[in-house]
Amino acid sequence: MSKHAIAICDVVGFSELVRKKPLDTVVQDHLGWLRKAAYHSIHKGEFPSDLPPLQALRDQSHLGVAWFSDTILIYTLEDTDDTLRTLTSTLGWLLFETVLEADTRLRSGVSYGEVFIDAENSIYVGQPLIQAYLLEQAQEWSGGALTREVVERLPADARTGENTGWFLVPYCVPLKGGKTLETLAINWTIGAHHDLKLRWSQTHATPPKEEWERRPDVCEKWQNTRLFHERVCKFCSH
Repeated sequence: MSKHAIAICDVVGFSELVRKKPLDTVVQDHLGWLRKAAYHSIHKGEFPSDLPPLQALRDQSHLGVAWFSDTILIYTLEDTDDTLRTLTSTLGWLLFETVLEADTRLRSGVSYGEVFIDAENSIYVGQPLIQAYLLEQAQEWSGGALTREVVERLPADARTGENTGWFLVPYCVPLKGGKTLETLAINWTIGAHHDLKLRWSQTHATPPKEEWERRPDVCEKWQNTRLFHERVCKFCSH
């Protein structure tokens, strides 16, 4: 057993997506695109034209990756500052790319501590997994937040938000039930862009009335995501 930083990412509103769209569309178009985005976020370089196998995402020396349905587990292979920075920057890239896609917007929780990992047999056990999962589930937006354990593991210059290489920013993260959490959030707005219009969907700029009545929780998440962009982004003028 050893210490790792752990990130758990889920697609917001995935159950609704599965209910309303054909299964092959969900798998090929939405999850297929998400796997391409994950590959691009991990390896950088050019966005892949072909669907990469899971092993291609793992084919580097910093991060481990596991995948089940719409849940992506990304973790540091070594307990070093470099691998931890690779994890947070990868999440920054991934959240930026997915936030532009209405049906694949992600929510991520990140924690740190002692974990048992047997990747060959898909066995992952430890408190950081539980902490990351609970924080991911608690958030009321599309974005990512860090637990106290991983914040304390960070070097001092990563906690201020001034070192953009970490893709982190201090923020009052919105939680379910009207609660908030003062912590570090994944600053996906660092992804180079200009005048980003965070639309509700391809047909609506903001959630229509019927969506607020039918899915108020999803609409609230979208609104909090847009508010984060407005407050944090240094590329766009608001």
